[in-house]
Amino acid sequence: MPSKCWCCYDPKEESLVYLFFISNAARSVWTYFLRRAGIALEGLSLQQAITKCWTTPVVPRLKPVLQALPACIVWELWKRRNSLKYGKAVSVSRVIYEVSSTMQALFQLKKPGLHVPHEWLDLLTMMEQYTPRLKFDKVIWEFPSRGWIKVNTNGACRGNPGRSAIGFCIRDEVGDLIYAERREISEGTNNESEAVAIVEALKMCKNLNYFQIWLQTNSLLLKNIIEESWKPLWCITEHV
Repeated sequence: MPSKCWCCYDPKEESLVYLFFISNAARSVWTYFLRRAGIALEGLSLQQAITKCWTTPVVPRLKPVLQALPACIVWELWKRRNSLKYGKAVSVSRVIYEVSSTMQALFQLKKPGLHVPHEWLDLLTMMEQYTPRLKFDKVIWEFPSRGWIKVNTNGACRGNPGRSAIGFCIRDEVGDLIYAERREISEGTNNESEAVAIVEALKMCKNLNYFQIWLQTNSLLLKNIIEESWKPLWCITEHV
């Protein structure tokens, strides 16, 4: 005989689709979360509801939360089913509360120090309107010693790996600009872009007959590599 669902007052045959999507309890939970995310549940199958959570157009910081939502709903429905089977009553409201708690904890993990509301609608509203606080450190550009030049380099890409570009500038001991360049390079990673920027800057220094060089890069990784593996006496490296 097929098993009857433990989650309903008028139980039907227990199947994955019934337990996780068609039952009254499941529909209540899915409707609560999807309706507040702007997703209509009517006419959708379980697979389509999950796909909607994964693909619905939202601000980028909401995407990982909505993508995790179906797994959290299914997990809490499964826990409720097992609790009911072994004699412990768990309400639908409790399932909604536990899913909301998991979503709150997930976003709190991504944004430590930020107060994240527990209520699902408040959480969505806060995430849509959230503006990151700009954090910056003031850096004072120092003049190189007499007879030296200073080179500042930077490299970055969009996507990591992705479309990449580099830039660098060369200044003399009084801060006057000797040479500057910026250009797009072949696609790569952030670290590769930083390395190319350093190499191209040093090539230009050689072409201009400069050999006492103070090199500043914003890549701590590249600074450590240069200092640990090969650091000639005429080159000072610094991370900024």
